[in-house]
Amino acid sequence: MLSALKNFGVTFLISALIFGIIAYFATLFVSRTVNDILEDDHGSLDEITAAETETVPAETTAPDVVTPEEPLPDGETFNLLLVTTDYRPDLYNDYAPDAEAIQKAAAGLDSAVPTLGILSVDFREVKATTIVLVRVDRERRQFVYTYFTPEMTVYTPSGYRTLSEITTVYGMKSLSEYINAMTGLKIHYTMLLDGYHFDELAGILGNVTVNLPRDIYSDGREITFEYDTKVQRVGEDGWPWTESVPNQWLMGIGENEIDGDELWTLSLAAEHTEADRDAKQSYTLSLVKAYLTALASLDEAAAHRVMEQLLTPESGWSQFSWYIPPVVEVPVEEPGEAGEDGTTPEEAAQEEPPAEEPAEPDPDLPFDITPIGTETPAAEEPAEGEEKSEEPKEEDKSPIWVLPLGEPDEAVLSTEFTMTDFENVYALLKAVTSFSTVNVTYPCTYIPAADNRAEVFDVKLRDGLELFAQWRAPAKAQ
Repeated sequence: MLSALKNFGVTFLISALIFGIIAYFATLFVSRTVNDILEDDHGSLDEITAAETETVPAETTAPDVVTPEEPLPDGETFNLLLVTTDYRPDLYNDYAPDAEAIQKAAAGLDSAVPTLGILSVDFREVKATTIVLVRVDRERRQFVYTYFTPEMTVYTPSGYRTLSEITTVYGMKSLSEYINAMTGLKIHYTMLLDGYHFDELAGILGNVTVNLPRDIYSDGREITFEYDTKVQRVGEDGWPWTESVPNQWLMGIGENEIDGDELWTLSLAAEHTEADRDAKQSYTLSLVKAYLTALASLDEAAAHRVMEQLLTPESGWSQFSWYIPPVVEVPVEEPGEAGEDGTTPEEAAQEEPPAEEPAEPDPDLPFDITPIGTETPAAEEPAEGEEKSEEPKEEDKSPIWVLPLGEPDEAVLSTEFTMTDFENVYALLKAVTSFSTVNVTYPCTYIPAADNRAEVFDVKLRDGLELFAQWRAPAKAQ
């Protein structure tokens, strides 16, 4: 037994020696391998650090210079809904009669509708052409512009209708309720601008410059973004074929100065694809911002006068001290005593008619209306050695809204927005150039026309509510 224990001990010592040698070399191999890997990574990290050191300026001990933000303007965050329509009674006279006209027709009055068969006549419908929601977010220092295509379809108690139909059938109040449901944002103010007043808007605020993303054409029926129109023909052999008919070019891509006529053209552009929607959204939001910027660029007194022109109907103009209506004074002469020749001043006036004063030239007429023989005599030239005195011309202080055609018969903007409301939001509107701009596309899906349905922009209500969640959440004042 002692022999067996002796043999076990010798075997154990030899095995321990052999395994110890093997473990030593194995540990040495693994250690060197790991060191090599770490050294490679360290070298790569040194290279990255060196590259960043070359591009990033060295830090200094001086504190960072932080530009302080301007204090927030007075006022509260508000949402403004702007809508334009294609209503132009100066161009079209086939609009559906209103309730008053129908009553006159039933009574047989001369000023009534020409025919009583109004149900069988295809009258022109008024359509909304642009719908824009402007959010002036005071806390976030943002002007958020959202374009809603008027052809977007939503469900109503009378079935599926477009936003354009809701505007003209149910009115602006109902449209604001739908926009509120689609965004979760309360609509504080609404403004509607008919195409009839585009010229007045441009005349009051001036022309603006806008970058058009695509060319604008007319195919004879509507304003379009397409270069040509596909017309289906049938050849002499009876086989159908498609002809591409070029459309009439109206406005070009790039920078354009927009006046009242161009406003009318751009507002009518039809949207038949998502690309059309994107193009119209691009220049529409630019136009809204351009006009807000034009208003903000005025001093406070001028801005108030402009808003009074936009909001005040004719009946209220005479209430303002800055409007002086023209008054034609007719002199009244009292009967006088007879003169030496026995004639009274009245008889003398009848015998010798007063000389006509030369009429002032009208810049709107293509000819001179001054009667022949009553031309204004030329001013005498100063003698030699005398300096010609030039009296400073008195500035034309006539209001810019007093045009040759007269005063507007109604306010330019149809709205319940008042001058008191303008006072409350004026400071925030002035921030249009200092706040950041956010353009939002309301989510919808374009569905092309089919045999059993017309084309439609189907609203994505859930996506829209999620999109506007960030503006529904309160933000801390900065």
